[in-house]
Amino acid sequence: MTATNKTLAGPIGNCCIQGFKHEGTPVGQKIHIGGMDTYISYPPNWSSDGPKKIIFAFPDVFGTFYVNNDLVLDHFASLGFLVIAPDYFQGDSVTKYVVSEVGTDVVTKPGFDLNTWVAPHIKFAKQAVPIWIKAVRAEFDAPGTQWATIGYCFGAPFVLDLLAEDDAVVAGAFAHPAFLDEDHFRNIKKPLYMAVPDVDELYPAESRHITEEILTKKGHKYVSQIFGAVRHGFSTKANLAVPYERWVKEECARGFEGWLNQFFAT
Repeated sequence: MTATNKTLAGPIGNCCIQGFKHEGTPVGQKIHIGGMDTYISYPPNWSSDGPKKIIFAFPDVFGTFYVNNDLVLDHFASLGFLVIAPDYFQGDSVTKYVVSEVGTDVVTKPGFDLNTWVAPHIKFAKQAVPIWIKAVRAEFDAPGTQWATIGYCFGAPFVLDLLAEDDAVVAGAFAHPAFLDEDHFRNIKKPLYMAVPDVDELYPAESRHITEEILTKKGHKYVSQIFGAVRHGFSTKANLAVPYERWVKEECARGFEGWLNQFFAT
């Protein structure tokens, strides 16, 4: 009997563009590799000749070169990882269309339709990301290099695609995912960390439970971290003026860091 392949995390919705814009100055650089502009953030005391821990990072719909996302990637770089993220929106991220963003009160430009916007971008990303990954490896791989992956919302399926390969990465993590089905979880071979809100219109509790059943049945190494009283997007779009939301955002990042270091060889 052929197993069904139920959608677990739906396509993006209004919750994906809600939240708060943060302040800060990203320290990463813009490069072009594998056919896409790319954000790269270097760790302290970077040496191209030494052993490296590199993270493939896949951002949410606000994309690379958006302050919130770039600051998150810079944070991981400050912990000793080289972090590399593609602009799979090709300069056409949601950022271009959001006039103001304060919590759930998001104002977009007249005529902007989220579903119409995302369709060509997910199609392009699915085609372009494997080419980009190959180019990044060719540029940065060296003896002793170790790879991992993280993703947010739109970026989650690219994390699971890498985890489904035998030796692409040592482990991966995602927060508040979109565009996932049962086969994404059936197919993964490497450890997975999941950080999600307890209530998420894209990835509801029923989907979480199915995910956990799939992973438990196969004896997979995973963590399911659930935060209450926060929204989809908490790891990148939190209201930092609210101490609990700030703590959740930071705790999610600490979880990712600890998880990846658990599987990186020292």
